[in-house]
Amino acid sequence: MKKTIIKILVCIATFFVAIAIIGAITNQGNADMTVEMSPAEFPLVSVVRNGMNINSMHGYASRMKESFIRDSVTPIGEDRKISLHIDTFSFKMKAIGYEVRSVDGTRLIENTEISDYRSNENGIDLDITLKDLIEPDTEYTLTILITKDSGELIRYYTRILQSESLFTDEKLQFVKRFHENTFTKNNDIVKYLEPNSEGDNTTFNKVNIHSSFSQITWGNLAVMKMGDVNTTITEIGSQTASVLLEYVVIVSEEKYKITEYYRVKYGTERMYLLNFERTMNQYPQMNQDIFSSSKIMIGISSPELEKRESEDGNMIAFVQENTIYSFNMVDNKYVRLFSFYDNENWDNRTLFDKHKIRILTVEETGNVRFMVYGYMNRGRHEGSVGIQVYYFNSMTNTIEEDIFIHYDRSYELLEKEIENLAYVSKDNVLYLMLDGTICAVDLIAKDSKVIASGLTEDSYKVSENNKMIAWQSDTDKTNNKELILLNLNTTEESRTTVPDSQRIAPIGFMGDDVIYGVADSKDILTDKAGETIFPMNQIIIQNEQGEVLKQYKQDAVFVTEGLVEDNLLTLKRISKSITEENQDTTQLLYEQIEDDQILNAKVEESTQNSLESVAIQDYETVIQVVLKKTVTPDTIKFMTPKEVLFEGGREISLFDNDNDAPKYYVYDPYGVDSDWTDPAKAVKRAFDITGVVRSESGGEVWAPGNRMTKNQIMKITESIIEEGESSLSVCLDSILAFEGIQKSSAALLASGMTISDILEENIEESQALILSGCTLDSVLYYVNREIPVMAMLNDGNAVLIVGFNELNTVIMDPMTGTIYKKGMLDSTQWFEENGNNFICYTKKE
Repeated sequence: MKKTIIKILVCIATFFVAIAIIGAITNQGNADMTVEMSPAEFPLVSVVRNGMNINSMHGYASRMKESFIRDSVTPIGEDRKISLHIDTFSFKMKAIGYEVRSVDGTRLIENTEISDYRSNENGIDLDITLKDLIEPDTEYTLTILITKDSGELIRYYTRILQSESLFTDEKLQFVKRFHENTFTKNNDIVKYLEPNSEGDNTTFNKVNIHSSFSQITWGNLAVMKMGDVNTTITEIGSQTASVLLEYVVIVSEEKYKITEYYRVKYGTERMYLLNFERTMNQYPQMNQDIFSSSKIMIGISSPELEKRESEDGNMIAFVQENTIYSFNMVDNKYVRLFSFYDNENWDNRTLFDKHKIRILTVEETGNVRFMVYGYMNRGRHEGSVGIQVYYFNSMTNTIEEDIFIHYDRSYELLEKEIENLAYVSKDNVLYLMLDGTICAVDLIAKDSKVIASGLTEDSYKVSENNKMIAWQSDTDKTNNKELILLNLNTTEESRTTVPDSQRIAPIGFMGDDVIYGVADSKDILTDKAGETIFPMNQIIIQNEQGEVLKQYKQDAVFVTEGLVEDNLLTLKRISKSITEENQDTTQLLYEQIEDDQILNAKVEESTQNSLESVAIQDYETVIQVVLKKTVTPDTIKFMTPKEVLFEGGREISLFDNDNDAPKYYVYDPYGVDSDWTDPAKAVKRAFDITGVVRSESGGEVWAPGNRMTKNQIMKITESIIEEGESSLSVCLDSILAFEGIQKSSAALLASGMTISDILEENIEESQALILSGCTLDSVLYYVNREIPVMAMLNDGNAVLIVGFNELNTVIMDPMTGTIYKKGMLDSTQWFEENGNNFICYTKKE
């Protein structure tokens, strides 16, 4: 019996020893399968101008679509010389060269290898002289090509513009002087400021030209610059320029990312500051000092931080200055999940902010799935633009890459795509909207499929939480009779159809409830310009089970557009002013009436952990996270996970773009603001934000400023209506004759062609622009470029705007057969009363 007991005890002991040994071996093996992110490798390239480095360029690991890479523009003179500096960071290169291409990248103009360069302790300096193959005042793409020892090619992009009338040095010196004066509190900058109620003087996170002198000169903050100031010219013309400055400052040993935007105008007697904006965001810290009772101190930052929490509120994740943290209030773990920069990796490559982080899921166990999208500063995908999905395992304190999706356009455009849709379902499927295509990416199986494609901004809507999406089965709403509603979390799909005599279109969401409108097909009109009027006679709010929650319908009243903001739905409305039988023209069929509103009384649930703004002396407004429970800072464990290694690749290719609708991209000072299939909406948005509109090929469609004080298209002469013609056909004939084309527009209109059809089919490489609703001020941009603008009047007639000066417009009126001047204020009022219905065209580049 005693021997038996001894044997049992020995077996038990052996078992536990074996378990311990196996565990140790297993843990050691796991440790060997993790690694820290590799440091940045690629060099930096910058342009040297008058001893100052500008337009810093970061390397791309593969060729990008040149028309979308618009980070900087480099002005060059008649000598076509460009000086460059390469910060090598000990990088070993095999060869250096450059390419010059058309702005859309389709035409190679020059490809040259560089053999003459100077190496020094700071890197490499070189001068290049472009061949005499480029046209003045035309943008091109310059690509610097650096070949690695391994043979791989790294590409660096900037646009170039040869012109002698850009006054680049004067504009840069003004920006530099203004910037320095904000630190010295020099009163010279006062004359450039426009302080008013639009300036917020309670926070340093955002200041602008409307802020006070004290606010712009840093108030009581003791700021000290750290390192160099990165200067980038984003847009430049003969009069105006847009310039970005990026740098780091230190305040009481805390580091802050600063971005300054300047829009300046060159005058013969002085420089003008058209706009100034500065943002200030604290780089995150990871120590006990940021915790105080039930709060995490963020510091000077945007109040709209990316934040998400688990269902029970015990686990929270948030993003601060492109670093994602998680805090588990159960086990007091504060984890720095991901960032390209840290104390050991701190330079202009790792601090480059052309990427963002989006939190996808936060589990009660402490696990977090998140997405890094944009330019990859370092690591296995260094130099690529794409979407990288990570999964953080709280138990093993590791992060692992789920998938990587390569993207060949700019980060700014990808950012707007991700804002449209990025959602992970309970089945670990990632849903994305890319270039009008809804994609489903299985994060476990590592494959993808297309849910819907060819969508435009008006043919689909996504709920605020991204869980619900609705789209038309036919992207042309004039033919669409079905609306598809999909719950991305459950994959449950429902379809709403209307009879053959009706059409249906999505408007938006209130929570998870879809809003759509129904129009009778007989009421839908397409005017001579080709613009569609879609008058909806009923608006319906419906839940995903198909239950109608509210219906809006009024006699003889139609809704043309619905705008959802929070729980308020604003309806843009028209009424039928005369009957269709009594009027041949469509312009008088409807008239605008006052908006109506629908309020949703449903209150959204609040989170258990929140963000709050508090006032602190000298620092003014700071942001902090308010936790659901009190924590003890001394007991918090600060952790940084390692990345799990894996064999093979996890890159996924999604789809080939089949969206044929032309797109117009609005660029603000920081990149892509928005994209549209409707050029009028693009121009209106750009006009409001002082942005630039460009086509998919990179050509300029509209830009602010740089307009001459006067201009008239002298080739367009007086022309009067003759028998068989209309004012519209005369205007079209005048435009075609101006372009060297002799056609009878009256016959073309009689055959059913629209104005857009006539312009695009007869003017080579042209794109018609229906600019309904744009202001007179904005469309004079085209007259300045020697492009006549047609204006449709309420009575069905048309006139041409062929010139302007500071006081007047110049009008060609076929009804009187005259060209005359009309006061600018009177013209503005006249066109507004006639609906601001403008039509013109632009040449494709």
